[in-house]
Amino acid sequence: MQFSAKLRNPITIDEAIDSLLDSQRARQDYTVPISTTRFGLNSQGNALSVEVKGRPFEPTPHAMKQMANWCGVSHAVLNQYTRDVYEQNGEIRYKRDAKDTELLLALFQNGMRDGRIDPDKEFRFRTYSDGTLRAMLSTQYAPVDNVWYLEQLKKIFGELGGDEPRFVHWQDNPDTMFGNLLLGDTVVDKGDSPYGGMFSIGNCEIGTRRLYQLLALWRQVCTNGMMGWAQVGDKINKVHRGTIDLNDLSGRIRSNINEQVPMIGASIDRFIALRDRRLEVTPDRMIAQIAQEHKLTFGQNGQAAQTAIEWGTHEAGQANLFGIVNAITRAAQKYDADEQIRLEGIGGSFMNLSDSAWTRYNSRAKNMEDKVYDKIYGRVAA
Repeated sequence: MQFSAKLRNPITIDEAIDSLLDSQRARQDYTVPISTTRFGLNSQGNALSVEVKGRPFEPTPHAMKQMANWCGVSHAVLNQYTRDVYEQNGEIRYKRDAKDTELLLALFQNGMRDGRIDPDKEFRFRTYSDGTLRAMLSTQYAPVDNVWYLEQLKKIFGELGGDEPRFVHWQDNPDTMFGNLLLGDTVVDKGDSPYGGMFSIGNCEIGTRRLYQLLALWRQVCTNGMMGWAQVGDKINKVHRGTIDLNDLSGRIRSNINEQVPMIGASIDRFIALRDRRLEVTPDRMIAQIAQEHKLTFGQNGQAAQTAIEWGTHEAGQANLFGIVNAITRAAQKYDADEQIRLEGIGGSFMNLSDSAWTRYNSRAKNMEDKVYDKIYGRVAA
């Protein structure tokens, strides 16, 4: 198929692989005993530094959390001494400075003393040529290489034949990837818009997320050519721990694709059928109920308010569950990858909602107290 100009920079699997390979050229992994490393301060004395193989590296926030785990420093303390302090009105009270960093260093060094960590215990330190340390990993951690995973997808879809799938949404950094791989052969026009199937995939080599693969649906009329997860059938969710049998994992990836693709047509029909589930309350009231139950953020700039904006802007003709789900997944596009995945999952979960459960949703929304409604949208009650 020809990809619509509405899509946000659709790219091939090969282009995604090239993007990852470009960033990987700047990295170096070192596996060394912890006793050969040294925790200190950078040359300015205002940031932590870890010396590995005689070179100093500044840890990223993620790497510092991993260091804290091994040194017995709570994440609450870590966050407290790395974040500036604000007044209730949002004005800054004071900034964290070198003295705060020195205190953190003392806590990390305390966790290393007197053999609290076996000095011979080996860790894998992921470093980059820009002087950053992006991970401190136990040798029990078993990463799945991002390029390997994409190569499996390319091989499997190549064997299936047909149009090559493309990523209609793609994000990556040197260690993490996230994307939605649209299967062009599944796209059908349903009157209001073309719809199709895609796989939402992701993986992180340093522990921010598991490898996952989940069937999703695509709706071209949405602003970047995508909508939320269909949540039908099974998904792959692989933990990075212990020994990973790559042949077995490759087989699971293949089986998952073969099992999920035949479900796409019925899933599209089931999604469109959400139009039959009418709202018995105003859309913003239903969105508030969903926000309360699924922990969307509150306030005038919160996710609930953004979802209401998306409904009013794009889905105002859909006073039904179909419009609400699309509003949620449109709002998801405003956030980072982790929140986008979470919000799309919330939207997609409504495809499996029973009639009785939908009736109860309407009932709870009707009975929501005004003070709760006002709090969700950051409004002052009259």
